[in-house]
Amino acid sequence: MSALQRELRGIVRLGLKMETVTGLLIRMPVHAQVYRIGGADLYPIVTKRKYSLGGAEVEVEVPLVPGSSLKGRMRGLLELSLGKRLYTSDERIWLHARILWGTRAHPMSTDELIRDISGRCEVDEVFGSPAVGFDQLVEMLARDLASKQGKEEPDDADYEEAGKVARSLALNLALTRLLVDDMTPDKDYVGVLSENGRRILAISDFLEEKGENRIDRITSAADPRQVARVKPGVVFQGALRLLVFDIDKGYVKRNLELVAKGLRLVEETYLGASGSRGYGRVKFKDISVEVMKTFGAEKPEYRKLADLASVEALLGKVDEIAGEVEKTLFG
Repeated sequence: MSALQRELRGIVRLGLKMETVTGLLIRMPVHAQVYRIGGADLYPIVTKRKYSLGGAEVEVEVPLVPGSSLKGRMRGLLELSLGKRLYTSDERIWLHARILWGTRAHPMSTDELIRDISGRCEVDEVFGSPAVGFDQLVEMLARDLASKQGKEEPDDADYEEAGKVARSLALNLALTRLLVDDMTPDKDYVGVLSENGRRILAISDFLEEKGENRIDRITSAADPRQVARVKPGVVFQGALRLLVFDIDKGYVKRNLELVAKGLRLVEETYLGASGSRGYGRVKFKDISVEVMKTFGAEKPEYRKLADLASVEALLGKVDEIAGEVEKTLFG
């Protein structure tokens, strides 16, 4: 086929803060935790960040919320709330994505793939999906055509028809639209906690320890453990960016609303581990919405569209914001 051309029209940026309402645990990998001497049996992911405190740049060890954790949680909740069918390539991780292969795969059928791409599935378009090679797609379509006609192998006519279908589907394809930052404690929160640099901070200032216990139902034997988790009231900062392509005219509202609903579902459930036991309740706040025109812009710059107190406020302004984005990026 001839080269596929896509235009990145612009980017919608959602700057936001996230406050922990209850203790939050996004676990540090076991191989990393073994290097921490003493302490809890389970430990959260941490990193080091520089903050301007008392007129100096100070490196502080702080908890980290990976962008992958937030994005994955949003996607999983949206798939369930929209009733999307789930697929897998390994029978371990099930999700709604354009999975076409695997050693023990339960992939999308050809008809499902065609419906997913031609129907502009919101989850796959916003959150992304595995890349599909054009030749692989043609081969899959041709073999499906041959099978429906009772043939063991596809012939030239099948490949020609498959090529037409594949080229038509390719017109709806673009890169993953939603980019999610890692989140670290907000600079203002860290400033207050450190008394503007007058007090030295350690990772313990952001964490609490929680004792847990498991009881054997047969012997009544106890299995206690200590969990270190981010304490309630810690404020994180980060951003989400929504890419807008040339094929997204008329879809900005749908995509932006999907992101807002994903954040709302996280608020109503949890983030990280042990959510059914009260961990991971969070609240998003102080949401700033900006748009930047990229295609044809000599000097791309963000322009503020709204400052909103909550996700509920964002949902209430989606129509207005989407309209302004489309006006800016598509004229």
